[in-house]
Amino acid sequence: MRERIIAYTGWMPARNQFRHQSYPTTPAIRPILRRVKVATARRDFSRLHTAHKIHRVILVHGTFLGDDPLGIAEVFDALAKNPRFLKAPLQKVADKLKEATKPLVDGVTQDVANYAPEFREAFQSLVGDDPRVEFLDPTWSGQNHHVARGDLAVRLLLRLNECVTSPDQRVLLWGHSHAGNGFALLSNLLANDRGSVTRFFDAAGDQGELWKDAQRLLRAAPSPHPLAQSVDIVTFGTPVRYGWDTIGCRKLVHVTHHREADAYDPFRTQPLFPPHRLRDTISARFGDWVQAFAIAGTDVPTGTSLPAHLRMSKVLHTGLADPKHGIDTKFIIPAHVREACARWKTGTRCHADGLNLLLEYEPCGRKTKMGLPIEEAVLGHGVATVVEWLPTHLSEVLAALDTP
Repeated sequence: MRERIIAYTGWMPARNQFRHQSYPTTPAIRPILRRVKVATARRDFSRLHTAHKIHRVILVHGTFLGDDPLGIAEVFDALAKNPRFLKAPLQKVADKLKEATKPLVDGVTQDVANYAPEFREAFQSLVGDDPRVEFLDPTWSGQNHHVARGDLAVRLLLRLNECVTSPDQRVLLWGHSHAGNGFALLSNLLANDRGSVTRFFDAAGDQGELWKDAQRLLRAAPSPHPLAQSVDIVTFGTPVRYGWDTIGCRKLVHVTHHREADAYDPFRTQPLFPPHRLRDTISARFGDWVQAFAIAGTDVPTGTSLPAHLRMSKVLHTGLADPKHGIDTKFIIPAHVREACARWKTGTRCHADGLNLLLEYEPCGRKTKMGLPIEEAVLGHGVATVVEWLPTHLSEVLAALDTP
């Protein structure tokens, strides 16, 4: 096993106030590079509870894997708010669509780039009776825009308020892909800076009762919210987007599939612009392609969510500098594609805050339906959720949590 551990340099300043991360980032803690194998021996994961007081683990899926990934049910929800005589049937259609969509998605994806029921069961088996391992229920839509990820943060805040009943109880949020960016928004909410939280909710507008409940909960609490010291966060394959507020959680760990592309700059991924060769993308030659791709400029808001998404951009893109253009990008149109291409050129892999674990996976032997190693599934994005790698991921997370 090859391992390269680089010393810590300290945390970034707190009080992020929803500022966006920059491209490229400068990690506050130097990342860890490690080559890993599937864990074959049975390991003792009881320290998750005994040493770290974790009494609950909440698993949260990423984009396009929720109960309304394309916003179809959202349209019926919106229509139900208009003609009174259609409210009940339209709302019933929306609810039925949400009920049917998530099981369908789980059946198709299974444990590749998605937390399947088998994953939760394996997790619970590994940790024993404590902590309790559960899915966020009801889940979030899985749509790819600010409003959806804000809704995830709101749901998590309310769930934490329900399940943390004493200061010594801790919850581990374990999320894949853009679930981690929902966690980032949550960290800013839990930091509870009055002015920035007000701007966040004002920009979102009327998003329903859950959002109103969350706003009332934060208004009634000090800054930071006491729940912040009950939350540990681990993300898998989360694109570098929203900034983190380090007083909004206890511990923050990012696990990313990474294959070194530049020995002189090992924490940087191979830039996505100019584009990779197709076979390099499919085989995840440089690690998780999706994690590197899904940065600022890649959101796809629905027609219903677009107005709030644009308003929230003004808050959530604070601190995001205009990219520098060369001759290769300055004439690309439209503007948002031009800016995304310039940002892809930076090869940004690591988050500014938290400990970045950059893992190179040795093949475990499992193949996808297409005959590829499972480590290459979904352009390198799927390995984070497969059951075979769960014991290794648990070991890595525990070691990170053990670090002072």
